[in-house]
Amino acid sequence: MKLIASIFLLFTFYTSFSQQDIFQIEGRLINSQMNPIADAYIFNNRNLDKNVTNYNGIFSIWVKPGDSLTISHVSYFRKVVTVHSLLVNPIILLAVDTIAIEEVSVSPNQKTDNEMAMENIESIKFDFRPQPDDDYTEKERMQLLMNTEDRVQRTASYSLSLLRFSPSEEIGNFFEKRKKRKKAKEFESTKKLEKQ
Repeated sequence: MKLIASIFLLFTFYTSFSQQDIFQIEGRLINSQMNPIADAYIFNNRNLDKNVTNYNGIFSIWVKPGDSLTISHVSYFRKVVTVHSLLVNPIILLAVDTIAIEEVSVSPNQKTDNEMAMENIESIKFDFRPQPDDDYTEKERMQLLMNTEDRVQRTASYSLSLLRFSPSEEIGNFFEKRKKRKKAKEFESTKKLEKQ
């Protein structure tokens, strides 16, 4: 009887680890007009394996069942998807991240590219650490951090170009959206309490 129990346990142990095998998964990136997105980077967060989408927006990467993939592109918001969600629906929709370029004013007291880049980077004051008065989940906090990081990188690159602009309006809009989202959550929680 002990022999049968030990064989059963050994078989269970073996099958539980055999389900963690690595397999190749494919997906397709599209935008809101259903056009494919080429040259997007796909990172496996577990082992930092990476791939790039082809001209049809298709990618393939080796994963395990519990992995998450980070998808990033210069013109789109960064997105994190799980392998499970890719198995359910292999088509991923990315949202466009547009930045309105302001008109250029030239003056004799113009700052250097480095000074402008440092001012723009310092103007973004986002603290990713949990605050006692906010109700963001870890996923929302990481999404805000990734969006802010994307904007910092774009700000630095635009500051070094010939056409200069200040993203202060976009940063103001970002924090305004954050306040509105917080108020909406408070409103939802009061509605739920009223229904109970």
